[in-house]
Amino acid sequence: MKKLLLVGVLLVSCASAAPKVSVRSLLEEMVDRENITRLPDPAFTVRLHSSYDRETVGIDEPGWFANSDRSEFVRVEENAGRKEYVAMDAQGPGAIVRWWVTIAGSTDGSGVIRVYIDGKLAVEGKVVDVVSGEALCAKPLSASVSEKTPYMNRGHNLYLPIPYAKSCKITYESDKIKDKRDGEAFYYNIEARTYPKGVEVESFSLDVARRDAVAIAEINRRLAGGERGLLSLKTQAATFDGVIPPGGSITKTVKGEQAVRSLAMALDDGKSQQALRSTIIEMAFDGQRTVWVPAGEFFGTGYQVSPYQMWYASVRKSGLMEAAWVMPFKKECTLTIRNVGNAPVTVSQSALVTAPYKWDSKRSMYFGAGWYEQNKVSSRKDGSHWDLNYVTLTGEGVLVGTGVTLFNTANAWWGEGDEKIFVDGEAFPSFIGTGSEDYYGYAWSNGNNFDHPFIAQPEGIGAGRPGLVINTRHRVLDAIPFKKSIQFDMEMWHWADTILNYAPVTQWYMRPGGTANRTAEAALAALPVALSRRDIIPLKTIREGRLEGEELDLSATQGSAGIQTDEKYGWSGGKQFWWRGAKPGATANLDFALEKAGKYNVKISFTHAPDYGTADVSFNGSVVAPAYDAYAERVENHVKDFGTLELKEGENRLSIKLTGANAKTKNDAFLFGIDYIDIKRVGD
Repeated sequence: MKKLLLVGVLLVSCASAAPKVSVRSLLEEMVDRENITRLPDPAFTVRLHSSYDRETVGIDEPGWFANSDRSEFVRVEENAGRKEYVAMDAQGPGAIVRWWVTIAGSTDGSGVIRVYIDGKLAVEGKVVDVVSGEALCAKPLSASVSEKTPYMNRGHNLYLPIPYAKSCKITYESDKIKDKRDGEAFYYNIEARTYPKGVEVESFSLDVARRDAVAIAEINRRLAGGERGLLSLKTQAATFDGVIPPGGSITKTVKGEQAVRSLAMALDDGKSQQALRSTIIEMAFDGQRTVWVPAGEFFGTGYQVSPYQMWYASVRKSGLMEAAWVMPFKKECTLTIRNVGNAPVTVSQSALVTAPYKWDSKRSMYFGAGWYEQNKVSSRKDGSHWDLNYVTLTGEGVLVGTGVTLFNTANAWWGEGDEKIFVDGEAFPSFIGTGSEDYYGYAWSNGNNFDHPFIAQPEGIGAGRPGLVINTRHRVLDAIPFKKSIQFDMEMWHWADTILNYAPVTQWYMRPGGTANRTAEAALAALPVALSRRDIIPLKTIREGRLEGEELDLSATQGSAGIQTDEKYGWSGGKQFWWRGAKPGATANLDFALEKAGKYNVKISFTHAPDYGTADVSFNGSVVAPAYDAYAERVENHVKDFGTLELKEGENRLSIKLTGANAKTKNDAFLFGIDYIDIKRVGD
């Protein structure tokens, strides 16, 4: 297998006319922010080739939320004695415009990717080398995230375009793949354009990549720097600094055939989380309002200042937020900064930068952005996962960005859900992914922060425990055109049955007259933002009685403190508090609240099992059962009476500190489980 090595030289082009579509033309399109404001020329469609679970066959059919999104392929082929799994087989002309993979199981990343273009082998190499290992190009076009994450646990992303004139087939070879539930788990998302027949395309090859190496390096430099490209334009800037009282607003109007090239501001110097949510950016172009988004979400930082840099947006530690979407208009742009909160907001460092723009009556589009929040929403509907609609757009345009700000309330992963994108009314979506984190470019529910020109997780602390998560993805070459409509849904597929806040934001361009189902949501934006789990799920306060383990406010210093559901073990309600993945010395806390202080008889129903450990059990810091042993030869429920305890009015805490395990405990495990706590007042 030959090593893929690109030489940094630019060969002299031949005398004939350049192809309509090529690696170089696509790279130029990638960094031309104005290009995306016009309908694509040449036109194209985009679809996703992924390893989604093939049991997903229809909206009302079983398997719609099937989740074994691994090692699923188009078919298996024998080639020169090799077993090759076909991940994509597309007839051209077309181009691969975004590629993401991750791998798990008994693998070292040595599986081989082969890309056949126009029937000939064009690329061959180890999968991680090809997609993110800089075999084809350097960062950020080829990158893995987060760099704080072990390499094989990252999402591997390739944004180098790979065009083809006739066809493209991608295969994967690994002797470690057994089936979709055993052996190596190979996950992939490959997005590809298809152009109409007759569009001239120069097919990708290693020779082409070597020829264009200098151009590729230059694009990487520009993307990494996040340059705004304003120096060559005849720009004018308007400021709108000031204090906006509750219910007030600041408005700026720009007239003429122009385009917004940059929008920047800071709110309360970035120190007020509520201001980021309750201060609204409204924009109307030629009298049509197409943007209504809380400022924090507009700039991709949610409702806390989380520094990051992308190609279309950035946020600094100082609180300065900038966006570089090009927003054209024929006659007039009106920007309104509106305060729907209950406290004054100070706007500073503001700039609305515009420059001339030639409006094309056939192709130019208005920029749009919409937001809403599923506030205190259940992760289950009728006991099942469900599809959450980010946006539905009607008209002609392109989808160019999505993001989410959510507050997780459980010690469990929130984003198992796949994107499902329906274009122009199709009955089955042409985009079905393999998980929310895969859509946003990372992998394995990892909470490490990262930024990249087109994907970012500015905040991930709530990935597997209560806390905030902010994910953003901007689409350029992978923007999705639509002629009539587009519906973007994301599965609400949380590992826990819980309540959370989930706020999606979407960006698009549409021809005049296009409509969106996301409009003004002032009441939602005015709600207090969640800063802790208890802002969404308050402590349950009781006088006395039974508290189910799954109803308590759960936290842990290590491992996963969550809920286990299984009817066969005799737990009340079929659920228990379940703690796993921790080692001796770690502590789990279960909080509850009482109406009155006093003496209470306390009983706890513990789960005992072959892989359960020993722990010190405490109430409010006082050990009441040292080294409690939860081992049993089979799963059993044991009720322990702790006698009379003094408990407080308001918050009380039951703590479990792992100390070790019974000598008979299997697999050196230290699991722990509680079905319920029974509390009765004494001497009332």
